[in-house]
Amino acid sequence: MELQILLTFILAVLTVTLVGVGLYVILVLKEFRETLQKSNMILEDVENVTNAVSNPLSLITGALKGYKTFKNFRKEE
Repeated sequence: MELQILLTFILAVLTVTLVGVGLYVILVLKEFRETLQKSNMILEDVENVTNAVSNPLSLITGALKGYKTFKNFRKEE
């Protein structure tokens, strides 16, 4: 009879422990998800800044190439 009580107690302790571990895993995964969302937002901001810097530079280089082509064309005439 005492063995049955002991086994029931051990089973109850294991159940409570596993429920606690399960809740902790859920909380860690939730925090990990939030971290991934924040890092995704940061990467999108970096992409926007990169595009904002590269677009004017490509326009400037395109304008310079056009000017050089026009200048070379005028020299040939």
